[in-house]
Amino acid sequence: MSLRHQWLALLTAAALVAPAAAAEPVVLKHKFAKGDQLVYRKAETEKQHQKIFDMKLDTTTTREVVNSLVVDEVDSAGSALLKSKAVRRLMKSEGPTGKFEFDSKSTERDTSSETGAAVTPVLERLTGSEYQLKVTASGAVVEVRGFAEMIADLVKASPFGVLQAGFMSDNEGAAYSEQEQFVVLSDKAVAPGDTWEVPFDVELKGLGKIKGTLKYTYEADDKVGDRKTVRIGEVMDYSLEMKLDAPGARVSGTVSSTNSTGTVQFDPVAGRVVSSKRTSTASGQLTVEAGGMTFMLDDEEEHTATVELLDKLPE
Repeated sequence: MSLRHQWLALLTAAALVAPAAAAEPVVLKHKFAKGDQLVYRKAETEKQHQKIFDMKLDTTTTREVVNSLVVDEVDSAGSALLKSKAVRRLMKSEGPTGKFEFDSKSTERDTSSETGAAVTPVLERLTGSEYQLKVTASGAVVEVRGFAEMIADLVKASPFGVLQAGFMSDNEGAAYSEQEQFVVLSDKAVAPGDTWEVPFDVELKGLGKIKGTLKYTYEADDKVGDRKTVRIGEVMDYSLEMKLDAPGARVSGTVSSTNSTGTVQFDPVAGRVVSSKRTSTASGQLTVEAGGMTFMLDDEEEHTATVELLDKLPE
């Protein structure tokens, strides 16, 4: 082999074994354009295990909703005002108070059971009705408009029923709940392996105060179908200082997260969440005051939630 060919061979071998160049850091942003419609399907399962003295109380609740988000306005900073409407809603619950089912497409309604009487009017009101969200380019839901006003009479009639249905009773609490459809991105350029944290401290009217931190990790470049994505890991650490007035009882104490994992698939070109899955567990010991008595309640909770971007509204 000639000297020239030897050098070519060495250069080729070096190129094959050299590590790939690190990805250039990028600034990830949610991208909104006036008139755009985003359609998301959100599904969640909650399992609650409680123990009072020697009595065990288990409740399982599943919810599914298809949300339409239409961009009404976009400001110079890239923040958007979105019109939110739930076009389809399902809920099932089974526990000590019995079974409950709601399907917005069905004509059958449970309004006679204890749960149905409290929950059905809330689910009916919030299916097909519209309110607005303000979302920044980083993905933070900073404001909700019109939600609390829409259900004010229902909250007055049965504040606990609104919580049972899975909703907060004011606009600030609604903003906290709506955040699950988005991911809060770093303001700085990030590359695989980078992390950032988002603290939160929110008063949840009628329930208590939740405080904690969301930790995100840019895990890798990925794909969902034919769509190129950024895979972002999420860990949520929180504590809820509960102050809840339920029918015939007052509940107080602290419930804290014990485990949390999450994965978000984000399309950096389109600037939107493609899918996400989050699981968490929490536990705590609560004080219950009822019927002139005070006793302790052990509480354990499991929660799984998925969000999926749909191509269009389902039939």
